[in-house]
Amino acid sequence: MSRVVVLLALVQLALGIDPDLDLSYLDPVRLQTVSPDYEQAEAAKKIISRYTNRVTVQVDFQLFTDHKDTFTLRSDGESLLIRASSGVAAVWGFNYYLKEYCKSQITWREQNVQIPQLLPVANETVVANDRFRYFQNVCTASYSFAWWGVEEWQRHVGWLALQGVNLALGPVAQEAAWARVYRGLGLTQAEIDDYFTGPAFLAWLRMGNVRRWGGPLPAGWHAAQQRVQWAVLPLMRRLGMVAVLPAFSGHVPRALARVFPNVTLHSLDTWNKFGEDYCCGAFLEPSEPLFRELGRRFLREVSAGRLTHVYSADPFNEVQVQGWSTALAVSAARAIHATLAEVDPRAVWLLQGWAFVHDPLLWPLQRVEAFLTAVPRGRVLVLDLQAEQWPQYHLYRWYFGQPFVWCMLHNFGGTLGMFGGTRGITREVHAARAAAGSTMVGTGMAPEGIYQNYVIYDLMTEAAWRREPLDLNRWVRRYAERRYGCNSTGAAWDALLASVYSFDGLNKVRGKYVITRAPSSRLRPWAWYRSRDLLAAWRQLVFAGADCATDGFRHDLADVTRQALQYRAAQLYLRLQPARAASTAVFNATVNQFLDILDDLETICLTNENFSARPWLEGAKALATNAEERYLYDFNARNQITMWGPNGEISDYACKQWAELFRHYYTPRWSMFLRAAVDAHARNEFFDEKATQDLVRFTVSRDFFNADIQYYTGGDVRDTSLKLFRKWWQAPGLADLPMNIIRPESATEAPDEDASDEPTVVMLRSTTAL
Repeated sequence: MSRVVVLLALVQLALGIDPDLDLSYLDPVRLQTVSPDYEQAEAAKKIISRYTNRVTVQVDFQLFTDHKDTFTLRSDGESLLIRASSGVAAVWGFNYYLKEYCKSQITWREQNVQIPQLLPVANETVVANDRFRYFQNVCTASYSFAWWGVEEWQRHVGWLALQGVNLALGPVAQEAAWARVYRGLGLTQAEIDDYFTGPAFLAWLRMGNVRRWGGPLPAGWHAAQQRVQWAVLPLMRRLGMVAVLPAFSGHVPRALARVFPNVTLHSLDTWNKFGEDYCCGAFLEPSEPLFRELGRRFLREVSAGRLTHVYSADPFNEVQVQGWSTALAVSAARAIHATLAEVDPRAVWLLQGWAFVHDPLLWPLQRVEAFLTAVPRGRVLVLDLQAEQWPQYHLYRWYFGQPFVWCMLHNFGGTLGMFGGTRGITREVHAARAAAGSTMVGTGMAPEGIYQNYVIYDLMTEAAWRREPLDLNRWVRRYAERRYGCNSTGAAWDALLASVYSFDGLNKVRGKYVITRAPSSRLRPWAWYRSRDLLAAWRQLVFAGADCATDGFRHDLADVTRQALQYRAAQLYLRLQPARAASTAVFNATVNQFLDILDDLETICLTNENFSARPWLEGAKALATNAEERYLYDFNARNQITMWGPNGEISDYACKQWAELFRHYYTPRWSMFLRAAVDAHARNEFFDEKATQDLVRFTVSRDFFNADIQYYTGGDVRDTSLKLFRKWWQAPGLADLPMNIIRPESATEAPDEDASDEPTVVMLRSTTAL
């Protein structure tokens, strides 16, 4: 070994970098420069021009610093010059200027852009901390993007660029490509229809969890997704953003056995109690030549000749293959890599590390090592998917020399509710990057749903350039000023940091609170904060000055009001059992109070469209090209946010605190359940809770799926919040929710709020309109 190589290794070790880490295939300088510099500058300028025309953009690939995006800002008061290493870095630099110099903010839905006539003077260079800034979870495609068309996707790519994201899952017509592959192999259309799920459940079809539920996919769906792919992938490429394409992971239709009777297909265990009609396809034996043939055909179809060099495949995500072994895992890893490399010699496999979190008993240390090292170093990029709570990089020894991205998952199912661990995010990202032997090459956001908890995502994006943990209280005050256009809400945000955004535990927070849970007398609500801090924040925002008047402020006032009522509702729920032991009059009065706050939750949600089901339900219908598609998409949209399956297999997993859901679903089922309990109490009869739950499930679900949902606009959010504040601010006799937080060093477990009975009745079977 030469002295230069030895010296380089010593320097890398001193910097905490694994000297054996091969990043030659993960070089942004190559991956992000497919489109020429002038084209990237033009694409960046087009996004920036939505906000101002006083910016000049220059893209120069020579500005990459140690393989990391870089931007330089120069402003003399008249105009702003952005020089950047890529188009996405230029847009990122513009957003940095808006935030740091103009006190502005652009989010998924709201924006407060205040660019003064005399531009603030700037002379600053920012270099990314890592090679990559990643975005998306494979489930986001179903929980948030299911009904998006070209316009929504183009707006989203603009938002990604503003956050500096240079690596993201690309929207492609996967099922259209697979349909062509399957037909080419000899499968019939009926067999394909028997496999594909509906649009709202495609994420789990692709991972092998379910099949057929909510399907079949109509031709109009394939055409719509093809239009998205043709419009959005070129846009990502022109910005210098790497679009990750899907690859074959091994999951196939069972009907493949008819065409290839001598090929070995592995059965899959049931996922989340889905029955035989809808659970699972099959897993193709990786050593079969057909595995690589399918992989090659699909990648060529889906890429249409435009290879991006990074490909996503999750062969074992929440699935257990019968005959599971280390040998099978290794064989799958080798087959996936070999298939990718055959089509694209520079291919890197992007792998969500969720399987290691979800099924740790299936993934002991030696199996993970064998699985990941079956692929050459640097040819797998692991997403440490929930590193803010369940980091895996230490447990699996920095993934045995394979690079990884530190990701924040944050929410499951896109459920709503103010939640986050701000201090953990700021602390752990920097610690992972600086640790000796670290193979971390990026930060990422991998939420299952978007449109929520904006402060958490804003904070996470800044981990991409901040060199050290920040002063959260100081930062959040500046955040509020950017978002609200006023500087009088600092105390409110101090209280929010001390309450809803203070989570620092190992509890599985899934966003299913009492108000959105199936009725039961055995729920055990808890919290990680004291009500006084949340109520203090509510009070500060309710009485904020009139100069706080942005869309962001109105959203947050509605959200904090909703959160406070959500907490109060859980407190009232805990009074139901003691009241039931008292007189019927006391029990009935307590039930009425609980139902009253559910009505008030609907009232506050009506004041802001972000808490309305309209975008989700009407977006589904708008995508349809005929009555049959309209029925199918509407059914998919309604089922996912309620029953999630034919029999409520993962009921309320994707629950949403939306006005129309309170009116047509949450409040009716709680009302029906509690009224039955009161009636039984009044007659001094046994309350058959299980039978009542079954009846509620059937009746309310049937009514919701048949409801003609109307959308109403509520009153002014300030007036409504003030009225509700005066009504619920003081609640004599209500104790705080128990604070049952599981700490890493704790040997005890907190009560599980998810306690409820399983359904015993079949709700739905057919998804075909009569």
